[in-house]
Amino acid sequence: MTREALIESLKPLVEPGKLLDDAASLDAYGKDWTKHFAPAPLAIVFPKSVEQVQAIVRWANQHKVGLVPSGGRTGLSAAAVAANGEVVVAFDYMNRILDFNAFDRTVVCQSGVVTKQLQTFAEENGLYYPVDFASSGSSQIGGNIGTNAGGIKVIRYGMTRNWVAGMKVVTGKGDLLELNKDLIKNATGYDMRQLFIGAEGTLGFVVEATMRLERTPKNLTAMVLGTPDFDSIMPVLHAFQSKLDLTAFEFFSDKALAKVLARGDVPRAFETD
Repeated sequence: MTREALIESLKPLVEPGKLLDDAASLDAYGKDWTKHFAPAPLAIVFPKSVEQVQAIVRWANQHKVGLVPSGGRTGLSAAAVAANGEVVVAFDYMNRILDFNAFDRTVVCQSGVVTKQLQTFAEENGLYYPVDFASSGSSQIGGNIGTNAGGIKVIRYGMTRNWVAGMKVVTGKGDLLELNKDLIKNATGYDMRQLFIGAEGTLGFVVEATMRLERTPKNLTAMVLGTPDFDSIMPVLHAFQSKLDLTAFEFFSDKALAKVLARGDVPRAFETD
C-alpha cells in the first residue's frame, strides 16, 4: 500500500483535522530533544478517546506500521523519536482530569495531562504532587509514567512509579487493561502496573492513570552552598540527611555556573569563586 493510501485509511480513526502529515508537523512531532536522529514519521495522529487509541493500534497491526507514543517530547534519550516511517500517537487532546478523591488523595487523569496542570490541580485542592522537573510545564503524565521520571525531588519522594495508584493501558493488540484498580494494598499476585511504568511505550500505551497526591510540605527553605571540590558533595548530603528530611539536593560545577553567569542576566550566587 502506498504512503498516501495508508494515510487515507488512517484518517477515519480520528476526528477531522486530527491527522497531520505536513513536513513541519512531521519534524516537530517526530523527535524529542535528542539531536542524533532525523525524524521521518509517516503521520501524526491525535486521538481524543481510549477507543480511538485502540482503533489506531489495531490499524497498525493490520498494516504492519510501527507506532511511537508522544507526550511533551521533553526527553533526551530518543524515546519519542520516529525515524523509520512510524505513526506518532500524540496524546495532546487526551488532557482531562477525570476524577478526584479527596479522602484517598488520588486523581484520575488522561495521559496527556501536563505535569504542571496536575500540580496546580493538587494545589487548588490543598494537596501536593511532588514529582517535579524543569520540563513540568510541557511534560505529560503519560510520558512521565513511560519513562518513570524522577525529577529534582526524587531524593525524598522517589520516582513516578511511587505515585501511580492504577492505570489503564492499551496493549499491542488493542486490548484495554485496567491495572491495580487504584488499590493501596493489593497482594493478589503480579503487580503488572509496574511492568508498564518505565517501559517507554514498548509494551502498551498508558491512556489513563490514577495518581496519588501528598499533603503540602510546610516551611520549606532553600539553601545554596559552595564546596571546594566534588569529593565534598556527598559528605554534605549525608550530614544534612542525618538531621533533616531533605526535599531536593542538586549540585552544579563551577564551569556550569560560569556558563550561566556569562549570559549577564543572572546574579552571582557567591561574592567570590
